[in-house]
Amino acid sequence: MATEQNLHIGQLIKSVFDESGLSVAEFARRINCGRPNVYSIFERSTIDVKQLVAVCKALNHNFLNDIEILCDINQDSPLQSININLNITDLDSGKAAKVARFLNELNDLDRQ
Repeated sequence: MATEQNLHIGQLIKSVFDESGLSVAEFARRINCGRPNVYSIFERSTIDVKQLVAVCKALNHNFLNDIEILCDINQDSPLQSININLNITDLDSGKAAKVARFLNELNDLDRQ
C-alpha cells in the first residue's frame, strides 16, 4: 500500500483533471491562480490544505478520501476526524479506470 513517502498528490490531481474535461485556463480560474501555477501543482508532491480544498471543489472530487485509501489509513487515524462537505459525485467508469491504474502504479512503487 502507498505511504506518505511515495504519495504524489500532484499526479493524483493531474489524473482527475485529465478526466474532468476542463481546460487548464478554466481550472486555473476556478482555483484562482495562473496557468503556470496549475502545471506547478501537477509537479508537486505536497500541497497547501487551502489550495487542496479549492482543487477539490473545482474538480468536484474529494482527494482526502483518495489519500485515506492510498495510504491505508485506519479508523483510529486523526484524518478520520476531518470532515469537509464538497458534494462529491460517483466516479464514472473512465475515472474509476484511471484511479485503478494510479493505485497499481503506487503499489508497484511501494514494493520497490
